[in-house]
Parts: sequence; C-alpha cells; structure tokens
Amino acid sequence: MAGLDKSAQGASAFAIGLLLSLGICLTGLGGYQLFKLDNSHQRSEILYSVSPGTLQVWLVTLNHNDPGDAARVANRLVNMTLPQRRDVVLAIARPEFFEQITDSFADRRRLQLLVLEALQLALAEAPALGELWFLSARLRGNLYGMDSAAQSYLELSFAYSPKEVDLVLERLKMMSLAWPLLNDRLREIVRHDVRVVELAYPGRAGELRQYLQKAGAVLDDAG
Repeated sequence: MAGLDKSAQGASAFAIGLLLSLGICLTGLGGYQLFKLDNSHQRSEILYSVSPGTLQVWLVTLNHNDPGDAARVANRLVNMTLPQRRDVVLAIARPEFFEQITDSFADRRRLQLLVLEALQLALAEAPALGELWFLSARLRGNLYGMDSAAQSYLELSFAYSPKEVDLVLERLKMMSLAWPLLNDRLREIVRHDVRVVELAYPGRAGELRQYLQKAGAVLDDAG
C-alpha cells in the first residue's frame, strides 16, 4: 500500500511539473507574439482589428529612411490573416490610399517607396503570397512605369494567384492601361483573367471586354 502511495505521489509531482513547464512555454510564446505585435503595430492599435485605415495611421509614424521600419511593415504584411491582407492590398492599390495620408506628392512617393521596400522583404520571406506580387507591380508601375521589373511582378502575381477574382479585376485594370507595353506573356494573362471574370461575373464580362478593347487589348487573337 505504501508503495502505491509513493507511486501516486510521484505521478502527481510529475503531472504538476509537466503543467508548470507547459504554462511557462505558453507564457513565453504569448510574450513573443506580443513582442512581434508591438514591433509592427502601435500599442493602442493592438486592441483593434487590422484594417487599411489602421495601417494608414501607422504608416505616417514611420521613417522611410529607416530599414527597420521597412522590416516592420514587411512583418505586418506577412503576419496578417488572408482577409486582412487582401483588404489592405486592394486598398493600397488605389491612389486615394496615399492621397488620404498626405497632400504632399513628395511624401506620398516616399511612403510608396517604403511600402515597396517592405513588400520585397515580405516576399523574400513568403514568396507564395501572390497578392503581394500584384501590389509590388502596382507600386513599381506607379513609381517607375511599366518596366521589366513591374511586368515580372505581374507574372508572379498570376503564377501564385491565378483565380482570385478581386486581384484579377485589379490586375486587368492595371494591364489594360498599359497594353502597348505588355509582353506576350502578360497579354495572355489578360485573356486568361477575362475568362475568369466571365465565369465569376458573367454579367460584367461584356462590359469588361468592351473596356479592354477600347484600351487597345486584343482578347481573342494572338496579336
């Protein structure tokens, strides 16, 4: 009987030790996650949902000359949930996102350069995030025109996000305006994206085709 009591006591001590170890690990993990949030968010903002609006508020506090700030933006982009990242990408892709932050053209350009640098850091860590390739193409095109780098980013956005309808629509808007500058591969992507819209939004397909054709896009032939 005494042997059984000792065994029970030993098992109980082991269980308590295991629970304490687990508690310490969970506390450490929670502290690390809080550190990551504190590094990429304003402290007051941690209490609220991430949104394009909260990102705007945070961006104005950053220094575009500080590599650490670009890394913090990159960390934030990678660690967002998929819906949060989608909403942020679609918001940043629109000109009014930066116009709402500042009236200064020079300041808007500096912010775009900061976000573009952050996107490159984020994609070095998570290259399969097609929406970030699209946003890289968008910002690169805004800053430098539809150069070879912007076109390469568009191709990668297609490779990793070929059928995400929200991105498809934004990608079509961007490429329709730059049709004369697009290489053959990107022109084929335009045709593919049109077919995606025809399946997802058949009511909009005819209007979209007319818009693209007025912009010079050749959708059915190899031209």
